[in-house]
Amino acid sequence: MKTWKAAAVALVAGAGALALLSPAGPRSLVKRVLAWNVNRQRGRMRSDLPPFAHLAASQVGYAPGMRKLFTSPWRFDSFQVVRQADGAVVLQGGAPLRELATKLPGTSGSVFVGDFSALRAEGRYRIVTAAGESHPFDVGPHVFDAAVRAVQRGFYFQRAFTAIDAAHAEGPWVHASDAGSAPPGVVRGWHDAGDFSIYSASLNSALFWMLDAFRDFSPAEDDTNIPESGNGIPDLLDEARWGLDFLLSVQQASGAFLNAVCEEQYGPYGANLPERMPRYRAGEPGTLATARAVGNLAYASLLYRPFDAAFSGRALLAARRGYDYLAQQGDAATDGPTCPAYRADGDAQAGRQARMFAAAGLLFATGERRFDDEFARFQVALDPDPSYLRFGGLAARLYLRASAADPVRKAALRQRIRARAAQVLEEGRAQPFQLAGPTHWGSVAASLTRTNASSAAACIEDPDGARDDCDQALANLHAMLGRNYLQFCYVSGLPGTTHARQHAFHHWLAALNAAPFLFPGMVAGGPNLAPDPADRSNPLARPIPVWGYWGDPAFPRGEETPYEGRYTDNDSWSTNEVSLDWQAPALYALHFARWMSGENRHPLRGLR
Repeated sequence: MKTWKAAAVALVAGAGALALLSPAGPRSLVKRVLAWNVNRQRGRMRSDLPPFAHLAASQVGYAPGMRKLFTSPWRFDSFQVVRQADGAVVLQGGAPLRELATKLPGTSGSVFVGDFSALRAEGRYRIVTAAGESHPFDVGPHVFDAAVRAVQRGFYFQRAFTAIDAAHAEGPWVHASDAGSAPPGVVRGWHDAGDFSIYSASLNSALFWMLDAFRDFSPAEDDTNIPESGNGIPDLLDEARWGLDFLLSVQQASGAFLNAVCEEQYGPYGANLPERMPRYRAGEPGTLATARAVGNLAYASLLYRPFDAAFSGRALLAARRGYDYLAQQGDAATDGPTCPAYRADGDAQAGRQARMFAAAGLLFATGERRFDDEFARFQVALDPDPSYLRFGGLAARLYLRASAADPVRKAALRQRIRARAAQVLEEGRAQPFQLAGPTHWGSVAASLTRTNASSAAACIEDPDGARDDCDQALANLHAMLGRNYLQFCYVSGLPGTTHARQHAFHHWLAALNAAPFLFPGMVAGGPNLAPDPADRSNPLARPIPVWGYWGDPAFPRGEETPYEGRYTDNDSWSTNEVSLDWQAPALYALHFARWMSGENRHPLRGLR
């Protein structure tokens, strides 16, 4: 260490002397020398683990009855499943189930898929071939419990306008309350991403998947160690209430809802803690934000009725007031100019889909046939994938749950979902890791949104007849948990994982600089075919160097990096931020996987 310090001092001193002769001036040369030294030190942190260095399988594991596939970059004639505890071979497998052509580096032009579904005994294992092995994983009926708990608790750490305290953090990830920075009357909500703003689009998308997870799988846990645990209400509903209360707090006298509450300025990365931020700025009311809020509050009014009748009534009243506002606005699709992220002002397609969502929610909650007519008035063809701006797919799911909905329209929507599930299944079969998903920002959870809305929906509708769709929905989840090109678990802090997310772009965690850096359960954005050119490293940033997608010596990435390798476990916000819009679909998928494992089974309700 002393030698390194002496060398650094000598470098800087030498740079100062040369700077006197440099036409660029002393400041630029010193910066270049300092940047060179910081980059040099960072480069020493480079991982020696090349992509596809192991057999690819989930690092979390599988329920005993699940289909279990792995992907190998090397041809194999046979494989073994080895028990970690004693090295015993518990399963002997044969040749690959299938071979798929690929252009991925590290392969011979093909990958090879093995099937170890015959492994059913509980335990911890790894897969071994003559050329390599997998990371270890678990098999058992409770294998998804810890992941469900961690990802659901991830919302607690993103709560706005409150302290994160040591009693509930279960680690060093704490901060004081930022309630003093909230606009007057605004309470609760979740920070959207690695920054502090709260947006209608992502918050409502997340709320839908949380409510849908409760509707489909009835999780009863009241002991996940959030402040509301033990109150007799399932903790999933308690967490969703944090977002619903925010919506109620931003409803205006007109019945409209605000589109956002945001921070517009930040200090240097690594210097921003929630309790030290300036006052948040409130956005404007608009029909898009209002329609999203109406749908979710109406949906929630029925789900919360057995637990809190007063809140249920308040939510439904707010939804009706919001719908009255929408009726006064004609077909307008408005979004305020303040806090412009996710803004879709004038987007007629987004506007119609949001109105579908509002009408479906009130039809579900009230059974009033006029809302069926309203759904039909705004109905458009469904997008292939729902998203934070395109709520049509979410509207369809709500509509199918409404007992008063038109049977013919229901049948047509079910047919569309089954057709989409068939497309997704074919996509997964052609992919080396059975992953069916988009390649844009937030790809990990976008793939889960795709299968939640198609494959899982078809599975829940007909679990025996749609077994392949059940497997495809699980395959996308297994890809998030390790069956991918990097053999990487894109969720932080899950017990038993070997090679998993450890860093993120996240303002208050960067300022806190805790060890471990991340709280458990954070879902990464994942690979991005077109990462933002501005997502660059700054080795001389203060108070800490920033290592983005471009220019990080520890995670070198370039235009030639294949899509599957375009993830970097650092401060990159193109690949490694967090978002409510990613967290909630992952939570739904994990609840689905736990249901498929046999844990907490109940008669499927699904889209009925």
